[in-house]
Amino acid sequence: MEKQRHLAITILATICITYFVENFLRSAASALTPVLIQELGISRGAMGFLITGYFLIYGIMQFPAGVLTDVLGPRKSIVWFTALTIIGGVLFWLSYRYELLFAAQFIMGIGTSVFYINAITIIGRWFPPERKATAVGVLSASTGIGAFASYMGFPLATVMWGSWRTLYFVMLGVLVINWVMNLLVLKDFPETTIQTLKTRQNILSSIKETLMDKRLYPLIFGYIMFGLNFTLFSWANQFLIETKKLTYIESGMVTSLGTIAGFIGCLAMGILSDRIRKRRLPIIFFLGVYTLLLAGLIVIPAGYPIATYAGIWGVMSMCGSIWVLFPSMVSEVVPPRKASIGFGTMNGLTMILSSLATPIYGSLVDITGSFFVPTIISLGLGVFTLIILFIFLKESYGNANRE
Repeated sequence: MEKQRHLAITILATICITYFVENFLRSAASALTPVLIQELGISRGAMGFLITGYFLIYGIMQFPAGVLTDVLGPRKSIVWFTALTIIGGVLFWLSYRYELLFAAQFIMGIGTSVFYINAITIIGRWFPPERKATAVGVLSASTGIGAFASYMGFPLATVMWGSWRTLYFVMLGVLVINWVMNLLVLKDFPETTIQTLKTRQNILSSIKETLMDKRLYPLIFGYIMFGLNFTLFSWANQFLIETKKLTYIESGMVTSLGTIAGFIGCLAMGILSDRIRKRRLPIIFFLGVYTLLLAGLIVIPAGYPIATYAGIWGVMSMCGSIWVLFPSMVSEVVPPRKASIGFGTMNGLTMILSSLATPIYGSLVDITGSFFVPTIISLGLGVFTLIILFIFLKESYGNANRE
């Protein structure tokens, strides 16, 4: 039993490294927005489509990702699709044209698309219920660390080395080493359960049953609305530069602090939720705080000390970490045979819609000449989400996954 616990921690550590680098890569286009707009001579709307090149295919792939968990198993899915991510990353690093960068984003979107759902599946098999949300929080914290490396690293790399490509190449090297680690370390099941859990199901029947399960609907709605609201984060640097008159380095400092707060929040949300044995209460409370802070960020003018914007952005990012509770809730609301497909559906719809919202967001800025209209829309979405979840979201902790 002790050996299994140590192996579970080792597995968690290696998939955390994978998720760290993947989130560095997925954040790169957003973090490089001011640089790429200037280098490529493109509009904000075109930049939004470049970001979308990753997230749209990522979202579409969430639907087969849940099926791949059952067909290939988590280990094979992670290992071979990470290899595709490396190929896309190399293309992005080598490219100087918009079309090639877009193609690289597309390839990386496919490559990274299966990771999170399969990583969550592995965690669900290797960690007991009382430590599951904490383990998911640790994994999800890698999101913030990877984003931090992008949002802070690229401005510094640009100043120190005159190019962002050196840092990008180093991170690709880390991913290659980690790919070998995953190949050697990952296991689909603990030895004690490998025979009883290794089954195959009727895939089409499972998809139909999962989509018809109304218990998932509040979770799917909430996750989608979070994704749409967080579109602002894809435009973080440009938003701070244009509305608060910060420099590229200053905006990188603010967004980097936000990513630090975000991965601390992921850890804190998982631990807090497990300790108080509640999922719904943290989601409602911290979403309310996030919405209030977003309103404050909109109305506060330029010219304040950088610490003011950093403080607001940091607390917003920490509160926004409530998204990490949703994977745990899915596995608590529906039985295991529906959980992978359910989370894939939830994550897929969210990524598709939020990726489509990203260029729309940028185009609204181009049309109106400012970020005011899209940020007001984000605020309205936050208020609406809070109301709906308060009414319809039910507590899931301790559910027995009954049919």
